[in-house]
Amino acid sequence: MFRKDLEAKKRHHYVWAEYLARWGCGTKNVFYTTKTGKIAHDSVRAIVADDYFYKINMLTTKHVEVIKGFSRQSPDHLHQQHMLYLNDFLMMQQAETIYRESGIQNQKAEQHLHAMKCNLLENLHASHEKKAFPVLAALADERLDVLQDKQHMIEFMAFFGHQISRTKTFRDRVIQVQPRSNAMEIEVADAMAHAWWFLSYMFGMSIGLSLYVDRHNARHALLVNDTRVPFITSDHPVVNVHSCVSETEFSAPKHADFYYPISPRVAYIICDSERFTSGKNEVDEATVVELNTKVAAQAMVHIIGDTNSVIQTFKRYIGRRYQKAP
Repeated sequence: MFRKDLEAKKRHHYVWAEYLARWGCGTKNVFYTTKTGKIAHDSVRAIVADDYFYKINMLTTKHVEVIKGFSRQSPDHLHQQHMLYLNDFLMMQQAETIYRESGIQNQKAEQHLHAMKCNLLENLHASHEKKAFPVLAALADERLDVLQDKQHMIEFMAFFGHQISRTKTFRDRVIQVQPRSNAMEIEVADAMAHAWWFLSYMFGMSIGLSLYVDRHNARHALLVNDTRVPFITSDHPVVNVHSCVSETEFSAPKHADFYYPISPRVAYIICDSERFTSGKNEVDEATVVELNTKVAAQAMVHIIGDTNSVIQTFKRYIGRRYQKAP
């Protein structure tokens, strides 16, 4: 029997399974679209996950240069925070290098190294999920006052930022739009792809802090849906629904209304626009349809709902934002 620290976590969810279970009507089973475009009804454990998605790999000097280049665009205090995290990973990498160069082979050491590479980043995301759990539970019950607690707001914004940057959809689209017109651009794009496991966490830290610092300027609202059309979610659950976002191509928008469905009935939105007022907002069916359409348009494969009919209605919009306009 292996000790717990020797057990490598293989299946990595990039959208939290416990979150998706809110669409399970009291079970773990939800309706969702498959890779072949069909509708399935199965456990949340089966979707929005890849084997070893957050597994750490070795970083060369070039990879570290690219990471630092992106990090330096952040405020100095945040850059320092990024570097503390990076140094922790580099120390682990250095320990492995010393072990490899020793020529010694030890089964327990090999298992421990493999487990660390598979588990460290996955465990970091799990810690954010654990801290956000009571906040999400309160918001699902329409208790917006939970965010009057400063620590709850810090933890929710950290979770929120990572839920934007940690998905497969975000990874693939960001890497896809990197310029590759010369040798240096190709080198940077390749380095980004290799080091994405760290970059995605770093970007999530930056987004979360930015949302927290700006919390008194943006409008934070709870959307309550009592219509006959439930909210859906997806494999990229936080989406920018601001009117400036292109419906047909993936490009950086100037403004953001970050929309996050929490259950079939409740959603959270952080607005640059004045579309919703701070606090609770009842939404009509036309608004729900619009928001569901935008969730589907920014999904890669899976939209998730609590009924077959709602998935059937919106599945034709899946991935529409990533299809270039003719």
